[in-house]
This record gives sequence, C-alpha cells and structure tokens, in this order.
Amino acid sequence: MGKGMGKGMGKERRKPQTLTVEQFEVFRTRLDERGNVPPPQPESYMMGEIVRGVYPQLKKLRENGYTLKMLVRVFEENGVTITIHALSTYLKNLALPKEHAPIKAASKGTVNSPTVEVRPGQFQMKPDVTL
Repeated sequence: MGKGMGKGMGKERRKPQTLTVEQFEVFRTRLDERGNVPPPQPESYMMGEIVRGVYPQLKKLRENGYTLKMLVRVFEENGVTITIHALSTYLKNLALPKEHAPIKAASKGTVNSPTVEVRPGQFQMKPDVTL
C-alpha cells in the first residue's frame, strides 16, 4: 500500500513545472518590483550580527575611552548579554580591514606553490590532502 502511494507522489513531483508566458511575465515583473525594495528585516539577530550592526557606534565609544567592561555593561543595560571575551573577539574581527583577507590568501598561495613546483611528485597527493 505504502509502495503504490510513494510511486504516485514521485511521479507528480518529477513533472517539471511550466509557466505560461503571462505567468512568467507577472513573475518577472514582481521580481523587478522587489528589486527596488530592501530585503525584509530578520525577526531576530544573532550576537555577531548585533555587534556588526552597532560596530560604528562601538568603535566611537572605544575611541572615546570606553573599556570592553564598560561596553559589556552598556550591552547589559540594553538587555543584551555578552561576555568581555566574546565582545573582544567580535571587535577584533570587525576591526580587520577587508583587504587583509585576500593578502593572507595570496601569501598562503605563494607559500604553497613552491612546494608544488619543487616536488612535482606530491602535486597529485596535495588535492587529496586538502579535500
């Protein structure tokens, strides 16, 4: 009994969906309209998103002499619980200029590439290792 049901459902699901020209145009128009509207705000924020979202304000407070302990207190006053360690980590990561990432990747690449050239025998093993 269950077997027959599964087969029927599978068949229905496999049939590719088609849109009429009108349906497609309506869909495309709706997507165009949505392109002018910012995405809906999430209903809740995770801690990393909270810290990233208020980073400019936190940076200013730090420049004005606020310690991490004071900032943690400001968070708590506003109903947000965060440890000094967590806040410090988030701020450190956010403080890194975005240009640093590619530079790091590039230097990593240059460190690896001579090894590949010097020992071509390992070239084939290397991808297996990284995967």
